[in-house]
Amino acid sequence: MRKILLLLAAAFLINACATVKEAKNFANCKYTVRSVEVSDYNINSITFDIYLLITNLNKKTEAAIKKFEGKLMINDTYVADINFDNVRIGAGATKTQKAVVTIPMKSLSTKMVGLVSMGSASVDYHITGTAYFETPLGDVPIPVDIGRRGSNN
Repeated sequence: MRKILLLLAAAFLINACATVKEAKNFANCKYTVRSVEVSDYNINSITFDIYLLITNLNKKTEAAIKKFEGKLMINDTYVADINFDNVRIGAGATKTQKAVVTIPMKSLSTKMVGLVSMGSASVDYHITGTAYFETPLGDVPIPVDIGRRGSNN
């Protein structure tokens, strides 16, 4: 009975270490906003496809994220929430993560709507948020700031 408990405890600790290592790897990934594309627009809203390029810099261990909760900023103005779940990136690999964001026209200024709809290069966008990693000891939050002005570029 004692050996079984010892084996179970060892298995738990090995699993916990692997999960914490994956979470740490994700926090050390390189994040880039690859593109923000207008996929649909009408008189009431604009829908964007936001493509995040995430590179796992660790060559030996997979990186994993349970969820990401963030805010999309355009020209330093909050415009929408951005969320995605369950991302796994192989060791040394790069993954493109797509997020779809719909923004009501009434929440955008007239100047911003014109710049975005014309695809102007003068639109400055970035995403600020928190990545959550699942571990046996609970979720671990890591702050992330990505985009043209992001600190993790």
